[in-house]
Amino acid sequence: MDLKQELVGRAHELKPVIAARAAATQEKRALVDDTVKDLCDAGFMQTLTPKRYGGHELHVDTVAEITRIISSACPSTGWVTAFYMGHNWFHAAFPQKSQDEIFADRPYQLTSGQIAPTATANRVPGGYQLTGRQAWSSGVAHATWVLFSGLVLEDGAQPEPMLFLIPRENVEVIDNWFVAGMQGTGSSDVSVEDVFVPEQHAVSTTKFMDGSHPGASIHDNPIYKLPGATIKYFEAMPVMAGALRGAAELFLDATRERIVTYTGTNAATKATTQMRLGRSFAAADALDDMIDSAALKLMRYDGSRPLSLEERVNFRMRLGLITKMSGDGVSDIMEGAGGNAFRDSSALQRVFRDVSVIRTHAVLDYETACEIQGRVLLGMDPGTPVI
Repeated sequence: MDLKQELVGRAHELKPVIAARAAATQEKRALVDDTVKDLCDAGFMQTLTPKRYGGHELHVDTVAEITRIISSACPSTGWVTAFYMGHNWFHAAFPQKSQDEIFADRPYQLTSGQIAPTATANRVPGGYQLTGRQAWSSGVAHATWVLFSGLVLEDGAQPEPMLFLIPRENVEVIDNWFVAGMQGTGSSDVSVEDVFVPEQHAVSTTKFMDGSHPGASIHDNPIYKLPGATIKYFEAMPVMAGALRGAAELFLDATRERIVTYTGTNAATKATTQMRLGRSFAAADALDDMIDSAALKLMRYDGSRPLSLEERVNFRMRLGLITKMSGDGVSDIMEGAGGNAFRDSSALQRVFRDVSVIRTHAVLDYETACEIQGRVLLGMDPGTPVI
């Protein structure tokens, strides 16, 4: 058995455990401690960490497979798991001095953060002085590092977007994660005030996004020459696919036992229910196939050239389409699942709420992805740096 198969096997073993903790995860508004320990002990976090630092140095196909399985049990847990795995690739895009420090004691960190530049920074000797507040810091409850994004302000110069790594103990976490869905991600706001960030823990957002970041010249493996946004897409796509499959599996289990109130007949005998089941599993299979084919395309990349704009936009469009198909598929299931599916005790309603919230994420937005693809097809600029 190769390493990928071994990791995927561990994800399957953890699936029922994660599902059993989904309600507790929602109530805590963050992953439960035992779940984080299980995910770390399974070896998932170092999936994309370079081998020179003790990581597995695998590819996005492994991240996608692990994330789909975990997300089918609990989308919130899948989301944080995907971020923790993917953000270790982020670390590999920073200068080598940063990587040497980050991976000095173990081959992974638990890093939260996001890339919208809502903080501000000033250059000072040896680094930057950073101030600001950022929302949506998924996984910060157990984070060891926090990724901030901000604009570097200098007299007479255009503001420069940069990414900054800050130890969790230097960050204030604001307990404001009260939302309708994805409650278990613990995506609270984070804040810093005049925190010093050493030069090695900063990287240009532009270079991070286009693949010309420091990691591209440090590591030989082509995966570390990819644009950062592309890695983010493979964090998100499998969460959506896993959520739809999880909803389909829950719908199947409920249908076997469900009796229609007014007729006393088993819901499984209804043609409309049978059709819903058929198309929900077919849609889940289709999403898996779309992710697998996208992963294969990316795995063929040899690093000899930058990914073209068209290639990058295609990955963004695929993320948007998968998001829409997943959200629509879960909504279709809920329309035929009966009133009891909306009780707080039902796992189905949790998935429905999770998908309804996550599909509003700016990077996952279907309409925006369509617009970007249309602009590029017409020979126009994409209209956004996040591609």
